Amino acid sequence: MIATKETYKMIAEHENLSVSLRKDGIIFVSVKANIEIDVKEVKQVVNALETIFEGKKFPLLIVTGEYTLPTPEARAYIATPESDPYASAEAYVVKSLSQKLVGNVYLSFNKPARPTLIFNSEEKALEWLQQFK
Repeated sequence: MIATKETYKMIAEHENLSVSLRKDGIIFVSVKANIEIDVKEVKQVVNALETIFEGKKFPLLIVTGEYTLPTPEARAYIATPESDPYASAEAYVVKSLSQKLVGNVYLSFNKPARPTLIFNSEEKALEWLQQFK
């Protein structure tokens, strides 16, 4: 099920992203289009999760706006265990070829510390995340 206003509860909103808890227990992170994500934005997500989850882990569905890409520093940081101790797994939904290519580089070279996959479809990403709840 794709996130709609009926299926999630807003946790935090920032300039470039929002963090919500879906009714199925998956964290939904929506990132604006045409921006560069840096370590600051990554930490905003983690800080939002820290305030309500008290050490419990949840799967994350990260839907990026078209042409939004993380900086090399953000990719390196996101891959570490310390970057998000609240994520049991991460599924990224991308919309452009450049995002898919950067995602594949991230998986191959940064080697994320938690199960992580890149998807073109939100439905397939949600299906995969179900095993990490």
